[in-house]
Amino acid sequence: MMVFGKKCPACGAGELTARPSASRIAALPTAKAYSCSSCRQPLVFLGLFSIGIENRRYARKKMPPFFLVRIAGRTHQYAKIKNISEGGLCFDHHYSAGPLNSRLLMVDLYNCNEGSSLEQLPAKIVATSEQLLDINGIKTTVLNYCAQFVNLNQAQRKVLHTCLAQYGVS
Repeated sequence: MMVFGKKCPACGAGELTARPSASRIAALPTAKAYSCSSCRQPLVFLGLFSIGIENRRYARKKMPPFFLVRIAGRTHQYAKIKNISEGGLCFDHHYSAGPLNSRLLMVDLYNCNEGSSLEQLPAKIVATSEQLLDINGIKTTVLNYCAQFVNLNQAQRKVLHTCLAQYGVS
Protein backbone atom coordinates (compact mmCIF):
# COMPACT_ATOMS: atom_id res chain seq x y z
CA MET A 1 0.00 0.00 0.00
CA MET A 2 1.22 3.46 -0.85
CA VAL A 3 -0.33 6.92 -0.36
CA PHE A 4 0.84 10.47 -0.95
CA GLY A 5 1.64 12.44 2.18
CA LYS A 6 2.68 11.57 5.70
CA LYS A 7 -0.26 9.40 6.74
CA CYS A 8 -1.14 5.77 7.29
CA PRO A 9 -1.76 3.85 4.04
CA ALA A 10 -4.12 1.44 5.85
CA CYS A 11 -6.50 3.81 7.67
CA GLY A 12 -5.52 7.31 6.52
CA ALA A 13 -4.75 8.62 10.03
CA GLY A 14 -2.08 11.28 10.36
CA GLU A 15 -0.98 10.44 13.90
CA LEU A 16 2.26 8.50 13.52
CA THR A 17 4.79 7.25 16.07
CA ALA A 18 8.48 6.92 15.21
CA ARG A 19 9.86 3.39 15.37
CA PRO A 20 13.23 1.76 14.67
CA SER A 21 13.81 0.94 11.02
CA ALA A 22 13.67 -2.79 10.31
CA SER A 23 13.11 -2.94 6.55
CA ARG A 24 15.36 -2.41 3.56
CA ILE A 25 13.33 0.59 2.42
CA ALA A 26 13.75 2.26 5.82
CA ALA A 27 17.54 2.01 5.38
CA LEU A 28 17.43 4.68 2.65
CA PRO A 29 18.87 8.02 3.85
CA THR A 30 15.64 9.99 3.33
CA ALA A 31 13.34 7.33 4.78
CA LYS A 32 11.77 7.51 8.25
CA ALA A 33 10.09 4.51 9.89
CA TYR A 34 6.76 5.04 11.69
CA SER A 35 3.76 3.13 12.93
CA CYS A 36 0.19 4.40 12.91
CA SER A 37 -1.13 5.39 16.34
CA SER A 38 -4.65 4.29 15.36
CA CYS A 39 -4.20 0.92 13.65
CA ARG A 40 -0.51 0.17 14.45
CA GLN A 41 0.33 -0.38 10.76
CA PRO A 42 4.11 -0.13 10.27
CA LEU A 43 5.07 2.24 7.47
CA VAL A 44 7.96 4.11 5.90
CA PHE A 45 7.72 7.78 4.90
CA LEU A 46 9.91 8.71 1.92
CA GLY A 47 9.40 12.49 1.75
CA LEU A 48 6.40 12.59 -0.60
CA PHE A 49 4.61 9.34 0.12
CA SER A 50 4.11 6.64 2.73
CA ILE A 51 4.54 2.92 2.11
CA GLY A 52 2.88 0.32 4.35
CA ILE A 53 5.05 -2.55 5.58
CA GLU A 54 3.16 -5.83 5.72
CA ASN A 55 4.48 -8.64 7.92
CA ARG A 56 1.66 -11.10 7.34
CA ARG A 57 1.99 -13.91 4.84
CA TYR A 58 -1.77 -14.24 4.35
CA ALA A 59 -4.34 -11.65 3.31
CA ARG A 60 -6.44 -10.14 6.11
CA LYS A 61 -10.16 -10.65 5.86
CA LYS A 62 -13.12 -9.14 7.67
CA MET A 63 -15.72 -11.51 9.04
CA PRO A 64 -19.45 -10.74 9.27
CA PRO A 65 -20.56 -9.36 12.67
CA PHE A 66 -22.21 -12.66 13.59
CA PHE A 67 -18.77 -14.31 13.87
CA LEU A 68 -17.11 -14.02 17.27
CA VAL A 69 -13.99 -15.42 18.82
CA ARG A 70 -14.67 -17.51 21.91
CA ILE A 71 -11.76 -17.66 24.35
CA ALA A 72 -11.63 -20.86 26.36
CA GLY A 73 -11.16 -20.65 30.11
CA ARG A 74 -13.05 -21.23 33.36
CA THR A 75 -15.80 -19.15 31.80
CA HIS A 76 -15.96 -18.60 28.06
CA GLN A 77 -15.30 -15.03 26.97
CA TYR A 78 -16.41 -13.68 23.61
CA ALA A 79 -14.76 -10.96 21.56
CA LYS A 80 -15.37 -9.18 18.25
CA ILE A 81 -13.08 -10.22 15.38
CA LYS A 82 -11.44 -7.17 13.74
CA ASN A 83 -9.68 -9.15 11.03
CA ILE A 84 -8.48 -12.67 10.44
CA SER A 85 -6.18 -14.60 8.13
CA GLU A 86 -4.93 -18.14 7.89
CA GLY A 87 -1.99 -17.06 10.04
CA GLY A 88 -3.85 -15.38 12.91
CA LEU A 89 -6.47 -12.89 14.01
CA CYS A 90 -7.01 -9.54 15.72
CA PHE A 91 -9.91 -9.11 18.10
CA ASP A 92 -11.39 -6.50 20.42
CA HIS A 93 -11.98 -7.54 24.01
CA HIS A 94 -13.88 -5.35 26.46
CA TYR A 95 -11.69 -4.16 29.33
CA SER A 96 -14.28 -5.01 32.01
CA ALA A 97 -14.20 -8.68 30.92
CA GLY A 98 -10.82 -8.94 32.60
CA PRO A 99 -7.37 -9.63 31.19
CA LEU A 100 -6.50 -12.83 29.43
CA ASN A 101 -4.73 -15.30 31.71
CA SER A 102 -1.92 -16.27 29.36
CA ARG A 103 -0.17 -15.40 26.11
CA LEU A 104 -1.08 -18.89 24.84
CA LEU A 105 -4.80 -19.38 24.19
CA MET A 106 -7.25 -21.85 22.79
CA VAL A 107 -9.78 -19.97 20.69
CA ASP A 108 -12.91 -20.97 18.85
CA LEU A 109 -14.43 -19.19 15.87
CA TYR A 110 -18.12 -19.07 16.66
CA ASN A 111 -20.86 -18.48 14.07
CA CYS A 112 -23.76 -16.99 16.08
CA ASN A 113 -26.27 -17.43 13.23
CA GLU A 114 -25.77 -21.17 12.81
CA GLY A 115 -24.42 -22.07 16.24
CA SER A 116 -21.45 -23.78 14.61
CA SER A 117 -17.84 -23.27 15.57
CA LEU A 118 -14.28 -24.15 14.64
CA GLU A 119 -12.88 -25.17 18.01
CA GLN A 120 -9.60 -25.48 19.83
CA LEU A 121 -7.38 -23.34 17.62
CA PRO A 122 -4.10 -22.78 19.49
CA ALA A 123 -2.98 -19.16 19.32
CA LYS A 124 -0.26 -16.98 20.80
CA ILE A 125 -0.80 -13.28 21.61
CA VAL A 126 1.83 -11.28 19.71
CA ALA A 127 0.57 -7.71 20.28
CA THR A 128 -1.77 -5.89 22.64
CA SER A 129 -3.02 -2.33 22.62
CA GLU A 130 -5.56 -0.36 24.59
CA GLN A 131 -8.08 2.01 23.04
CA LEU A 132 -10.47 4.47 24.69
CA LEU A 133 -13.75 4.67 22.77
CA ASP A 134 -16.60 7.12 23.12
CA ILE A 135 -19.81 5.32 22.16
CA ASN A 136 -22.92 7.49 22.36
CA GLY A 137 -21.31 9.65 25.04
CA ILE A 138 -20.20 6.69 27.16
CA LYS A 139 -16.45 6.18 27.46
CA THR A 140 -15.24 2.61 27.48
CA THR A 141 -11.86 0.92 27.21
CA VAL A 142 -11.29 -1.84 24.68
CA LEU A 143 -8.23 -4.08 24.51
CA ASN A 144 -7.11 -5.08 21.04
CA TYR A 145 -5.26 -8.39 20.84
CA CYS A 146 -3.40 -9.73 17.83
CA ALA A 147 -2.78 -13.46 17.94
CA GLN A 148 -0.88 -15.84 15.70
CA PHE A 149 -2.18 -19.36 15.16
CA VAL A 150 0.40 -21.92 16.27
CA ASN A 151 0.65 -25.62 15.48
CA LEU A 152 -2.65 -25.96 13.61
CA ASN A 153 -3.17 -29.48 12.37
CA GLN A 154 -4.07 -30.20 8.74
CA ALA A 155 -7.81 -30.54 9.45
CA GLN A 156 -7.91 -27.20 11.32
CA ARG A 157 -6.06 -25.45 8.48
CA LYS A 158 -8.46 -26.87 5.91
CA VAL A 159 -11.62 -25.90 7.82
CA LEU A 160 -10.20 -22.43 8.58
CA HIS A 161 -9.36 -21.92 4.90
CA THR A 162 -12.89 -23.01 3.88
CA CYS A 163 -14.50 -20.74 6.50
CA LEU A 164 -12.46 -17.72 5.34
CA ALA A 165 -13.24 -18.46 1.69
CA GLN A 166 -16.97 -18.73 2.44
CA TYR A 167 -17.48 -15.83 4.89
CA GLY A 168 -14.36 -13.63 4.72
CA VAL A 169 -14.39 -10.31 2.88
CA SER A 170 -11.13 -8.77 1.69
